Amino acid sequence: MEKIKTILVPMDGSKNSFKALAKAIFLAKKCSSSITALYVLRTAFDNPNMIYIPQTQNELKKVEKFLDTAKSQVTKNSIKFKKEIVFGHEAKEIIDFAQKEKFDLIVIGARGRGTIKQILLGSVSNTIVHGSKVPVLVIK
Repeated sequence: MEKIKTILVPMDGSKNSFKALAKAIFLAKKCSSSITALYVLRTAFDNPNMIYIPQTQNELKKVEKFLDTAKSQVTKNSIKFKKEIVFGHEAKEIIDFAQKEKFDLIVIGARGRGTIKQILLGSVSNTIVHGSKVPVLVIK
């Protein structure tokens, strides 16, 4: 049986992303795993140079704040923690990052959109479930 050594938790600061983090912490304690929290910043035209505009800087400050909260929740449980911020389309970046870094598991919160909104807008967690080669646990 394969051991879960590394867990990726995509986070957007929502209540559901913190529910996913709590489940990842539970699993990490059981499996002696490490956790990496990943935030995907979607900039205009997916242009990383947009990081330098004030709006992006303000968003990054908010991101750093909730990632620091995530870090304190993880490290108080004596679990190794890393945080990463990448730029681009959420689902694609999460799938690519998980595969490139060879994570054993992705634990992601579902936003809980209604069926109509999900059909029209798509769902990041749904896209990841269907597109990832890395196992995915979706937390509602």
